[in-house]
Amino acid sequence: MLYARGVSPTPAATGEPATRFPDGAWFSIVGNVRLGAGGQTRMVLLRHRLFLQAGLDFPILTYNPVPSYEPVRAGLVADGLLLPESRLVNLHEDLRARDLSSLPEVETPPAGSPLPAEEAPRSSLGAAGRVDDVEDGYVWRRRHLDAAGQEIAWEYLRPDGTPYAVTPPDVMEGHTRVLDRDGRTVMVGDGLGDLWRWWTRLQLPPSGDVYLVSDSRFVAEELGLIDDPRVVLMHQMHNPHLRGERRWDSEFLPSYASLMAHLDRFDAINTLTERQRQDLRRRFGALDQFEVIANPVEAVDPPEPRPTRVPGRIVVIARLHPQKQLDKAIAAIARLADAFPEARLDLYGDGPEEERLRRLADELGVGDRVIFHGHVADAAEQLWTADVAWLTSRFEGYGLFILEARMRECPVLAFDVPYGPAEQIAHGVDGMLVPAGDDAALAEATARLWQDRGRLEAMRPRARAGAVAHGHESFLADWARVARDARARKATRVRLQSVDATVEGRSARLVVDGEGDPADIVVRWEGWLPGDEEPGDLTVGVERDGWTFTIRAERGPRGGRERLLLSWHNTTWQREIPRRRRRWLRR
Repeated sequence: MLYARGVSPTPAATGEPATRFPDGAWFSIVGNVRLGAGGQTRMVLLRHRLFLQAGLDFPILTYNPVPSYEPVRAGLVADGLLLPESRLVNLHEDLRARDLSSLPEVETPPAGSPLPAEEAPRSSLGAAGRVDDVEDGYVWRRRHLDAAGQEIAWEYLRPDGTPYAVTPPDVMEGHTRVLDRDGRTVMVGDGLGDLWRWWTRLQLPPSGDVYLVSDSRFVAEELGLIDDPRVVLMHQMHNPHLRGERRWDSEFLPSYASLMAHLDRFDAINTLTERQRQDLRRRFGALDQFEVIANPVEAVDPPEPRPTRVPGRIVVIARLHPQKQLDKAIAAIARLADAFPEARLDLYGDGPEEERLRRLADELGVGDRVIFHGHVADAAEQLWTADVAWLTSRFEGYGLFILEARMRECPVLAFDVPYGPAEQIAHGVDGMLVPAGDDAALAEATARLWQDRGRLEAMRPRARAGAVAHGHESFLADWARVARDARARKATRVRLQSVDATVEGRSARLVVDGEGDPADIVVRWEGWLPGDEEPGDLTVGVERDGWTFTIRAERGPRGGRERLLLSWHNTTWQREIPRRRRRWLRR
């Protein structure tokens, strides 16, 4: 077993053992890491540092094509987001340098591959048939074009000019190959997913359990197809998965639709809040892999002497992006301007909305009160002198900004959006929640606090105490627990091949084809009206005969929706029952 070091009180001091992690190889799975990224990336890197300090060897695996990750590594270390001893391993950097000569040669791709076998990998389609991407003085990628000028394949080169991979042009479908320095093909795959799985397996030890901690739903969905009982795949969700009103039965965000369709590939799906886990359970049933791990916050001691807080100073740290709805923040400061001449809004972050937001501030007459600071690495330290903080997002997972503000005794006034704010802020005690998107309510709540300084000052120590409760020790313990539980569940994993459903009146017959114990299958007939907080169970009785289930139900609410829902350990199936139209007889 591995023990936590440097993040928890010593066993001698508390009488309790330090955090224990399951023994095995641990990897952080991230699509890419960029400089100046938002809260999600900062959270991923914080977890990485905590795991390293807890004694785990926890390399970060990235999959995006780049000529070099060195600028990213250096920048993250300089910003304190990456430790000098951290290992940030990129697929392309690794394959460029790795000796592949010991791998067996495999057959070349069949006809119809992006580059024909007789041309690849040293294809030369002519000056008009390719575009060379040059970095640091050498061609690191060659983008091949067809006669119409469309990209048909990307060829990746080592500094010595030998190709090491041919892939589809930034799409998932198409033949993929990896080559050694002698031009032998050592891997042939169908699409980028095969390449990601093959390369990930190269990183794994030959024996022992493997824990993949994923933050990229696109990569993780593909890694879920690795058929290895040693591998425990745990994915962390960072944002709401729903769109529109973001109710449990709302449409999925397009970026989450595929993940939601392949939940069975994961040993753990971690949400940041209990509210989001409940929405998943309402949608799919109580699958075994739904877990909750809230974000931690970097514990910081108050500076001495304490900085002086600036009355009326509001700090927001966010990407200048439509999700953050900073136009609402600017509208709210405009509402406060007349009554509070000292009011000012300090925005820390950059993004595509900056020009539009500057124009809006000028149009509302508060251009001198809204200060755009851009990306500042230690922007959180500005919260020591802020009067309050605002969060105006359309949606949030478990806002790291809220945690950082509360740790610095800066109460947060936030839109009550899915999912995090309501689980992070005790309304009226250590912060304020206001209706989503309502800038007038935000301004009014801020004004009330400024008019009642005693109440505002009383919130400061409570806010810090709430943040400290989400400290490193509890965070590490949560991850260790989820990993142990996920590993234990490997023995109960099932595979659902198909469900044949026939509905007649208030009865349905389900014929299931799968691998596992059918006695563990749970079948429900549910109904609900638009706006209901959760579906209702209409089931009257269920009978099972082997793999065949007969379910009977009472009549559901008029005008409502109904469905059949099957839940089975790690997998689920559902089918909506069409509404029956009444037939009226004419006399």
